[in-house]
Amino acid sequence: ELASKVMIELLGTYTDENASYAREDAIKCIATALADPNTFLLDPLLALKPVRFLEGELIHDLLNIFVSEKLS
Repeated sequence: ELASKVMIELLGTYTDENASYAREDAIKCIATALADPNTFLLDPLLALKPVRFLEGELIHDLLNIFVSEKLS
């Protein structure tokens, strides 16, 4: 849990200009959050610039499904 918090804080430091460099970390962060049975609030991940950089990719789509609770 502490590692996840640190990862989210780290991803929060990226800007629009360098968000693409954190692509792998953003993917790991999303996968870890989705796999954690104790994580219920996933909305904050969508605000992170490296996560927004993943828009259009399947991992981002999956995160959106969990956040919106809709398949559409």
